[in-house]
Amino acid sequence: QVEEEREMRLELESLQQQVIRQERLAAIGVLVSGIAHELNNPLQAISGFSELLQKDPQISAQSKSDLDLIHQESTRAGAIIRNLSRFGRQTGSTPVAVQLTEVISSVIELRQLRLVEQKIRLERDEQATQPARAVFTELQQVALNFVINAEQSVRSCDPAGRQIILRTRDEENAVRLEVEDSGAGVSAENEAKLFQPFFTTKPVGEGTGLGLSVSYGIIRSLGGTIGYRRGTLGGALFFFTVPIFGATNAGVAPDAAAGQAETG
Repeated sequence: QVEEEREMRLELESLQQQVIRQERLAAIGVLVSGIAHELNNPLQAISGFSELLQKDPQISAQSKSDLDLIHQESTRAGAIIRNLSRFGRQTGSTPVAVQLTEVISSVIELRQLRLVEQKIRLERDEQATQPARAVFTELQQVALNFVINAEQSVRSCDPAGRQIILRTRDEENAVRLEVEDSGAGVSAENEAKLFQPFFTTKPVGEGTGLGLSVSYGIIRSLGGTIGYRRGTLGGALFFFTVPIFGATNAGVAPDAAAGQAETG
């Protein structure tokens, strides 16, 4: 009885901590959306005035080139802000038709600068043509988590060997997205724990252990599957599949094996 009470107490404490962390994540989402909204107005002004100044016939060619760069970068910054706003927005949206290529583009837009700074080579191998039945921001969250994990994994590699590959393809009544990296991968003893809440192999301060478990919940709620296996580059390969828009089995929860490490 003492052991049962101890286990119940530990489980209760774990659930309380999970609620606290989820509330913090929700608060961060609101904060991100607010900051994105505030930054959008000055960025629009910068973009608009730079475009207007380019039309001045008295502006030199060098100045026009500089203004063009300002306009391009402010436009790119605006796209990042829109993605942040969409990512941070807490919505209970109904699943709609979502193209994986748009999800990948938005994630890359958010991480491009970090990838360049860390000298990580990014490849896109997109073959999916069918739209997923999903919520854009939810798939964005899962894909972003995969990419950030891959970034952290390849940091220890020689700069020449830092590589991440994003793949998509059509499957029967589903679409699949994969993120593979050239890092060290996941040890065999940790594979079964990857999607458990609060499990992390990252140093203190670099991970909460919630990213993959939240991703698991998102994909499961969409009637999809999520998992891990070792990739051809020698590192980790995380994937998810979700039903295509219009599939008759869309919204059906996957079996208990969803989210477990894939072999091969």
